[in-house]
Parts: sequence; structure tokens; C-alpha cells
Amino acid sequence: MKDTYLKRLTDIPMEDYLVGGHVACQGCSASLGLRLALKVLGKDTIVINGSGCMTLLPVYPTTPLRVPWLHLAIENSGAAGTALYYALRRKNIDANILCYAGDGATYDIGLQSLSGAAEKNIDMIYICYNNQSFGNTGHQRASSTPRASRTSTTPVGKVEAAKDMTAIMAAHRISYVATACPSYPIDFLNKVTKAAEVKGMAFIDLLVPCPVGWGFDPSEGINIGKLAVRTGMWKLYEITDGRVNLTHIPKKRRRVSEYLCAQGRFSHLSERDIEEVQAEVDQEWSSLEARGYGYEIMV
Repeated sequence: MKDTYLKRLTDIPMEDYLVGGHVACQGCSASLGLRLALKVLGKDTIVINGSGCMTLLPVYPTTPLRVPWLHLAIENSGAAGTALYYALRRKNIDANILCYAGDGATYDIGLQSLSGAAEKNIDMIYICYNNQSFGNTGHQRASSTPRASRTSTTPVGKVEAAKDMTAIMAAHRISYVATACPSYPIDFLNKVTKAAEVKGMAFIDLLVPCPVGWGFDPSEGINIGKLAVRTGMWKLYEITDGRVNLTHIPKKRRRVSEYLCAQGRFSHLSERDIEEVQAEVDQEWSSLEARGYGYEIMV
């Protein structure tokens, strides 16, 4: 682990612990997120994976991972992390525990075991790779799915507002909570570094644009992630000791239409629908600006 935070792309460690050969989709941002996280966590890391898209990475008898990997049922990542923590402590083994689970396994099916681990403030890092749906099983609606998005299980435009998962995790009074996106790798990796440094649980909600479920060309994943942030649709921030601080503030926010119209899952939206989304985003950012882009929350 480096003593200082990264400042530029050339500071990112060259060594990889997720290498080629897996069968994830072309342009998969979730696999990129894991590759980046392991660059700073290093070889002394054990990855726990609840069933999801990343289950496609190691297909027996081969694996693209150079660290131990524990695959289990979709709802069990938090419970497995808790058990592994106590097992390592009994053996006096020092290793990073990284739970890397999808949003279906985090926001929905696995919320109970995640909450239990957070209540105990288990010393582990939990990264939710958030493609805003149950991606591995056909892109069904999850409670992470943004309002008005098309999914395979909901009528067009009949999706409610997404759950505020970071607020839920902050309410557990855990050590560190943040949002991130692989399109902003320095921001993400510095947050992973902070997550590894704190004592107790750290939670990162990582937005991972999905070309298959979202409907865009696989080569555009990084650009879609940047648009999510630059339009204000996805905010990059961290919560430490009950204080929220934005880690990236767009100099001039782009119109949300640039983000929405670049994805097939929003192709049904009318101009009026898009203007309503724009008004919601503008209101949120006006409130943030009034509070100086940093504020205390009750936890």
C-alpha cells in the first residue's frame, strides 16, 4: 500500500491481480473496477463474490485472478466477510477482505447480511459494483434502478426512484462510505486506499456502466461514466465521521439529455420527461451549492 494518495494516472501501480482470459462482456466496467481495486490492495487480498456478473470471471478450472476468490450465493457476501474476518483473526493472518458484489446482491437480496456485517463494523471493504439492475439474469429492475429506466421486468417508465444505499450504510455508523466510478480512476483508487486504511467496515458504491443492459456500444463505457458525473446524475462523494464531502464538482454541468439519450434504456423518454429529470438534478445541485458542497448528516 502506498503511503500517499495517487495524483495522476502514471501513479497507478502497474502490477495486475486480475489478468486476461475471463468471459465477462466486452466493455465491462465491473471487471475494470475490480482490476483497479486490486492494484492498490495488492496480493494480500481475499475477494468474496456473491453470485452476479463477476461470477463469470473464474470459470473452473481456470481463473484470471492472482488472489484468492470465494464465490457463494448472491445473498451471502456480508455474512461470508464476517466469518472470514473472525477466521483470519484466530489464525493471526493479516489480509484485506474485499467483498465485491453487484447491486442486486447489495441493495436487495444481500442487504440483510450486509447490514449484519456493518452493525458489527467488521474490518473489511465492501464494493458494490452497481450496474443499476440485476444484470447477470437479464437486467431486471432492482432498487438501484434509476427512475424511468427501461428494464425487462417493469413497464416502460414505471420504475420508482432508486434507493439511497450510501445513506443506509452511513446510518450504520461504519468507518467510511463513498461513491465512485471507474471513469474517474484516481478518485476511485484513492477511496479504495482510504477504505483499506480505516479500522472497521468501508463501503463504496461503484457505478459501472453496462453496455448490454444500458444499451450503448461497448467502447463507450468510460465516456458514459464520465457523462453520468458531468451531468450531475451520479455524484462522487465520501462520508467520514458523519460528514459528506463531494470529491468532484463539475466545472459546468452538462445537460442530462447527453447522458440519457446515449443509452437505449432511456430511449422512450420524451423531451418533457428529460426536462423533468433535468429539473430534479438542478434542484439537488442547488441545494448542495447552498450547503457549500459539504454537510453533516445525522447518523
